[in-house]
Amino acid sequence: MENELLLISESEIEGAADRLPQSVRNTPMFRSAGLSDLLGVESWVKCEMFQPSGSFKVRGAMNRIASLTPEERERGVIAFSAGNHAIAVAYGASQYGIVPKICMPAQAVQFKVDAVRAMGADLELVDGDLVGRVHELVAERGYTLVHPFADREVIAATGTVGREITAALPDVTTVVVPVGGGGLISGIATAVKRHNPGCRVIGVEPSGANVMSVSLQAGSAQTLLTAKSLADGLTAPLTTDLNLAHVRAFVDDMVVVPEDEVRRMWETTFRATRLAIEPSAAVGVGALQAGMFEVRSDDKVCFIMCGANTNLLK
Repeated sequence: MENELLLISESEIEGAADRLPQSVRNTPMFRSAGLSDLLGVESWVKCEMFQPSGSFKVRGAMNRIASLTPEERERGVIAFSAGNHAIAVAYGASQYGIVPKICMPAQAVQFKVDAVRAMGADLELVDGDLVGRVHELVAERGYTLVHPFADREVIAATGTVGREITAALPDVTTVVVPVGGGGLISGIATAVKRHNPGCRVIGVEPSGANVMSVSLQAGSAQTLLTAKSLADGLTAPLTTDLNLAHVRAFVDDMVVVPEDEVRRMWETTFRATRLAIEPSAAVGVGALQAGMFEVRSDDKVCFIMCGANTNLLK
């Protein structure tokens, strides 16, 4: 077991659940007949794309911002993101009357860029070192960084997703989670394992952005030289020791899907569920369909539909 001091406690997850406003929803979770038929196993979906920001990221952003002191809110907040976290911070900050500074990569999906601008954020598109630019601005202007995954409040908030899953389906046997930097799987795995220790948690990454798998193999948190995928919500180029500790402690397996299969996985999942998801939400379904992890015929599998912030399927 990892150093217990690094791991999020049950009380931290409970605190996040109490702190999150009503606008952050206990999202619908239902059995998908289409996925169950496709995959040959009882399949459930947790619909995080129905959050007000269009993805699960609003949980962590709102919990972090709610935890700030009045002085920190006055100085302002900053975030970096390929899109979903940027939208979530822009939304969350607006609920507290804050105009956040948001840095996104110059090549970010236009839908997500437009959404951040529409929420009134101070947006900067960065062609180069995104994280370096953010730290430069923090040093210059005193912003508080709302990190997309390496933050205890963010992880505790994603733990509320796991709590909701085990409450809705106590006998769930497998939870399948898309993985970028590791914030979502850190919280979900922690909560699921503490409420249902026998449930397996499987993480799924695209091969173009597989920093968690690389880090597990290396034995320490790594940074990729490049991270590029159609599943752009999973393109974090780095993870951290905090996230890696949770994955080591609570995640049963990490699998990597081929990048050239992501579009097919996206289309297949859309047809089976009729849910307007982004590619990142489809990699778990694709991994099971491709036989990248095994399930029993009597299993109950829950897939996290993590977001819907995307251009239309083309």
